[in-house]
Amino acid sequence: MTFGPNVGNVGMYVAREMLAAVPEDQRDAYLRMVEGISDLKYQLGVEVARQLPRLLAQSDPELVARYLSQVTAVAKLGWKSGVEVAKQLPDLYEAPDGELADNYVDIIEHATTGIAEDAETTQLSAELAQLEREIQEMEPKVKRAQELRTQLAAQDRRDEKRKKHAVELAAALPPLLARLRPKHRQVYLEQIQKIAGADPEASLEAADTLLDLLNGERVSSDGAAEWVSRGLDVLERNKEVGRGYFRLGSKYSIEVLEELREGLALKSIARVLKLYATALSGRDVAIRSTEDSNSLEIYTVDHIVLPPDMRVFDEERQNFAAYKVATAQGAGRIEFGTYQFSLDDIPETVDAIRIKYWS
Repeated sequence: MTFGPNVGNVGMYVAREMLAAVPEDQRDAYLRMVEGISDLKYQLGVEVARQLPRLLAQSDPELVARYLSQVTAVAKLGWKSGVEVAKQLPDLYEAPDGELADNYVDIIEHATTGIAEDAETTQLSAELAQLEREIQEMEPKVKRAQELRTQLAAQDRRDEKRKKHAVELAAALPPLLARLRPKHRQVYLEQIQKIAGADPEASLEAADTLLDLLNGERVSSDGAAEWVSRGLDVLERNKEVGRGYFRLGSKYSIEVLEELREGLALKSIARVLKLYATALSGRDVAIRSTEDSNSLEIYTVDHIVLPPDMRVFDEERQNFAAYKVATAQGAGRIEFGTYQFSLDDIPETVDAIRIKYWS
C-alpha cells in the first residue's frame, strides 16, 4: 500500500498500518485532520494520527469534530497537555457518563493555565502587545531623532569653522579696503558680502583677488559681478573647488576672467603692433604684456611693454588707436636712443651738477 499524492508531509506522522485501519472513503479526510493538528506540534500530530482511526471507525463525525476541537483547545494552552489529552479522550468518550470527557478537558485546561493566572496573563499579554505596538511606532521616530542629532552636530562643527573664518575676514578686510580705489568700493563690498554669506573661507580668498582685479581694471563692475556669480555656482557644488576658484587657483576661474575682460586684447593685435613698431624704429622690436613685466626689463631697445587689454574707449577702433599711440611712443624712444643713454655720455654736465650740489 502507498500513501499517494494527497499525503504530502503527513507521512511523517502516519504509519502505514494507521492508514490501513481507516475506511478507504475516509482516508483523505483523515490525512487532512492529521495534517491540520500537526501544525500545532509534531508530537501532537503523531498522537492524533494514532487515535483517529479508532474514532473514525465509529462513523460519528460529530464525535471526531468534538475530539479535534478539545485536543486543539488544550494544545494551544500547552502542547504537552494536548498530547496527553489526545491519548486519553477516546477512552473517556466510551465511559457511561457522557460529560466525563468534557469535565476532564475543563480540569486539564484549568490545570494548564490556572483561573486567576489566566486573567493576569491575559492582562499582561495585552499590555505587552500594546507596548510592542508603541515601540514599533516609535522606531522611525527614534531613527529620525538620531539622524537629526548627527546633522545638528555636523552643523555645530560647520558653525564653529564659519565663525573662525568670519573673525579672520574681520581682521583682513579693513587693510584691503584701504587699498581699494573708491570707485570700485560699492561693487567690491556687494560681491564680498555675497561670498561671505555662502562661505567665509572663500570670501577671504575672494577679498584679495577681487581687489587686484578691480584695481587693475581687469574686469568692470558688471564683469566682477558675473565672475563672482559663476564662482558661487562652483562653490555650491564643491566648497574646496569653489575656494580655489576665488583665489584664481583653477583653470575655469581664469577662463571666466578672460571671457569677461572688456576692451581690445593685446594678444589679438600684437603682430600688427610689432610690424608697426619695427617700421617706425627701424629695428626688430617685440611686443610684450605688462602681465609679463615681472620677468622683463621694461625699458629696453628690444621690446615695448603694453597693457594686456585696452579699455579706454567704448569702441574697439578707438582702443586700437590708443594701442598704436602707445606703440609709436615706445618705438620713438627706441629709435632716438632714449634707452641707450648713459651718464658717461655727458661727463661735463655730471661734474657741474656734482660741484654745484655736493661740494
